Amino acid sequence: MKKHCLIYLSTFCFLILVSCSNTKYNYVGDAPREEEMAVTTNYSSTILPDDLLYIHVDSKTPQSVVSFNQETNQAAVTRNPQVHGYTVSNEGDIIFPILGRIHVGDKTTDQLAAYIEGRLVAGRYVKDPQVTVRLLNFRVTVIGEVTQPQQIHLNESRLTIFEALAICGDVTMDGLRNCVTIIRTEEGIHIVDTVDLTSREILNSPYYYLHQNDVVYVEPTNKKKRTSWRNDDWPQYLTTGAAAVRLGYTIYYRYAVRRYQDDLRR
Repeated sequence: MKKHCLIYLSTFCFLILVSCSNTKYNYVGDAPREEEMAVTTNYSSTILPDDLLYIHVDSKTPQSVVSFNQETNQAAVTRNPQVHGYTVSNEGDIIFPILGRIHVGDKTTDQLAAYIEGRLVAGRYVKDPQVTVRLLNFRVTVIGEVTQPQQIHLNESRLTIFEALAICGDVTMDGLRNCVTIIRTEEGIHIVDTVDLTSREILNSPYYYLHQNDVVYVEPTNKKKRTSWRNDDWPQYLTTGAAAVRLGYTIYYRYAVRRYQDDLRR
C-alpha cells in the first residue's frame, strides 16, 4: 500500500513540475479561452523620413483622379510597384501631383489619407475621393534569442509582434518570453520598453502592432547567459588544451630525467 502511495505521489509531483516548467513558454497564458476581447491598439504608425509611400486615389468618376495616380499608373505599366512611390524627404515632405508639397512627417498613414481627401474636396478636384496610403518599405528588426534573427521587410505596415516572431522561427527555448525589449523611435526620440508575451496585457499594448523601424530584442535566460562563453568548438578546445599540457609535461619530464642522469655521471 505504501509502495502504491509513493508511486502516485511521485507521479503527481512530476506532473506538477512539468506543468510549471512549461508555463514560461506559454503565450498569453492568463487569457480566458472563451472570452471576447476588443482590439484597442492602433497599427497605423507615424511616417518617417526615407519612408516610401503608396498613395492611390479612388472615386466614382475615375477620370477625375487620373492626375493624382501618376505613381500608381507608372507602377502598373512597369509591373513593379515597389520601385515607385513617394519618398519622404529628410524634412518630412513629399511632392504630390497638383497639391504640391505636403508635410507628412507628423502624420500616420490614416491621417495622411484623411488629409489628402480633405484637400481634394476643398479644392474641388474630386467630389468623393477615397485615398489609400500604405508603406512600401516597412521594416522591423528582430534580434536575440529567436531561431532566425533578421530584418523583416514588408509592403504593408500591419504586423503584430507574434507575426514578426513567427517569421523569425519563434523564440528559442533559451529566450525570455516575459521580458521582450522593444526599441521604438517617435519624433526623433528613442523609447525603450519591455513587454510580457505570456500575459494577456500584450493584446492591448501599444507594442502589439509593430511600427516602422521597431527593434525587437528577445533577452536570453540566466542559464543561457551563464553558458554564453561556450560554443560548438569547446570540446576541441579541451582536447587541444589537454594535448598542450601533456606535451609540456613530457618536455619537462625529459629535461628533469636528463638533468638527473647528468648529476649521476658527475
